[in-house]
Amino acid sequence: MTETLLTGERLQPGSELFGVDLARHRAAYAYANLNARGARLLDLGCGTGYGTAELADSATTRIGIFGLDRVMPVASSRRPNANFVRADLGGIPLRDGTFSTIVSFQVIEHLDDPTPYVQAIARLLEADGTAYITTPNLLTSDGVNPWHVHEYEAEELRKLLLAHFGEVEMLGVGIGARVAGYFDARLARIKTIMRIDPLGLRKLLPAAWIDWLFARFAILVRRGIQQDAGLPDAHVDDFPIGPARPGDIDLLAVCRKPR
Repeated sequence: MTETLLTGERLQPGSELFGVDLARHRAAYAYANLNARGARLLDLGCGTGYGTAELADSATTRIGIFGLDRVMPVASSRRPNANFVRADLGGIPLRDGTFSTIVSFQVIEHLDDPTPYVQAIARLLEADGTAYITTPNLLTSDGVNPWHVHEYEAEELRKLLLAHFGEVEMLGVGIGARVAGYFDARLARIKTIMRIDPLGLRKLLPAAWIDWLFARFAILVRRGIQQDAGLPDAHVDDFPIGPARPGDIDLLAVCRKPR
């Protein structure tokens, strides 16, 4: 896949422009993988499948690793010990209580009504299982992604999840010093671009046009940073995970005791 097909929404390895974004998302996968227990794991909303593949590559005792999304994974994500399922929330072909660990990253912000999504996670999870859910932190979001219909602060997300889980621990994905400059530069460029549409008229365009424009602007922003200062060679360690703080780039909810 070429860089021009990458939008920032469905990431995959291989693009230098989106390397920081991949490291940011991989940090959550690495954390969940380190803390995962049990034999069966589901990556709900796996996108291109790169995270599912990484979970499969590191698996030693797990007997069932599944990735589920409305689209099929790219060929490079396929693994002998990973099962990919094409489905949506209205028709998940998996039994209740199947998984000891569920990861679902950067999904909930796309949903007008998150209730069926959270219910599905609770339903598919074993009674003593753990679910890991990430979403952009509203307090640090650039607020321009047209596909994010609702972004959350930590307490709002915790209250939403507590309706379906007996225990919710709110963590955050931080921004390390090596990549902080990149995010500052990205936000500055986004603000500059958004000045050409102060009334938000882009939201009235057909969805296909919005998709095309967002993809091009995502690439334009990153190429500008690359030309001016260079892109950092970001790693998982550049995105430390700990108790949720206002300055975190993402929220990470650890959910237990499904109701």
